Amino acid sequence: MKAVVFKELGQPLVLEERPEPEIRADELLVRVKAVGVCGSDLHASEASWTPTDIVMGHEFSGEVAAVGDQVTGWSVGDRAVPLAKLVCGECPSCRRENYSDCENSDLIGFSSNVDGAYAEYARVSAATALRLPDGVGYMDAAVVEPLAVGYSTVRKAELKMSDSVLIIGAGPIGLCVAQWCKHFGVTDIAVSELNAPRLSLAEEMGANILIDGNDVDDPAAEFERIAGRAPSVIVEAVGVPGMIQRCIEMASNNARIVVVGVCFGYDRFQPMLCFEKRLQLIFAAGYRVEDFAEILKLMDQGRIVAKPLISHRISLEELPEMFETMRKPTDQVKVIVEL
Repeated sequence: MKAVVFKELGQPLVLEERPEPEIRADELLVRVKAVGVCGSDLHASEASWTPTDIVMGHEFSGEVAAVGDQVTGWSVGDRAVPLAKLVCGECPSCRRENYSDCENSDLIGFSSNVDGAYAEYARVSAATALRLPDGVGYMDAAVVEPLAVGYSTVRKAELKMSDSVLIIGAGPIGLCVAQWCKHFGVTDIAVSELNAPRLSLAEEMGANILIDGNDVDDPAAEFERIAGRAPSVIVEAVGVPGMIQRCIEMASNNARIVVVGVCFGYDRFQPMLCFEKRLQLIFAAGYRVEDFAEILKLMDQGRIVAKPLISHRISLEELPEMFETMRKPTDQVKVIVEL
């Protein structure tokens, strides 16, 4: 099969032929139809700990091409979207069907044990795969994973309608968070961003306050100037060193800071300032099978949308060049590879 491979640090991805994955008895083989390019893949390709000679890609949907011997309820030809991890099925969490906390899981697209979906086929755990509703296409389904990250973020924030929310960063995750805030009835939703096309999209995704980070030193102060109150929740959706400390400095007393931007390097922040301001510092990571199911239902009803996020549709052959371009993004938001 064709696959785009991360060979080694400092080198561009390479299109090459790889063997089709061999599935276990509790797995499905999925013919990949659409896969998103995630910022985490870009960060991982620059990190010394990332395994070499792997196939990345963890935001995907496709058609079932083969079914493991122990799997029931799935047939060849079914349309599916999986969680991005293989689970063991045997640990205490798996026995409770709490698959997101599997103690022996492998992250699809980041492990030397399991290739990801920058390829024609991928193996997935049947226990963590969901069937696509008729009203959700493969392209939109490839955005369920970032939507689930946004959903997990507002859940961890214990968001209330009375909250005022400042989102730092209008990448796909920040934009997904804005949509969830709107969905749950928050009235003051601000997005601060340096990139003009992404900032423009934030309004379509639910933000009613747009802050150009090129012109404003303190987005929280600008939020308060416009909204008449300080943000009660600040979402850090950038993931670069120094941003957590910056959010701590901007935050008002008793605010909640929710970190969803994944910083792959070491970072430093000042705990004493958190104590002085009585802040809550929350790290929002992970999602559940139930989250995917809820999101698919809302997408099928048209209440949550993915299409505005999709800025580019490319082929697998175009992925290596686009991957390098995205290291210094221009108008890219969510790039989807179609197969």
